[in-house]
Amino acid sequence: MSMVRDEEVVLEAKALLRETIERSGWYPVMDERERRQRIETDVELHWHLMASDARRRLEARISGIR
Repeated sequence: MSMVRDEEVVLEAKALLRETIERSGWYPVMDERERRQRIETDVELHWHLMASDARRRLEARISGIR
């Protein structure tokens, strides 16, 4: 059984997705404020796509594996 709480997984998944989108250069024609809003909307809608990766990352931190 995992010692990672679901809330932690959601936060980590959102952070991973946000970082991925920001690095990708998506929405280059938008001004910075609009781009940030769009990214946050995408993060809220699609964070679940990173949930498995987020859980693995958190479990690895707990067990001391990087």
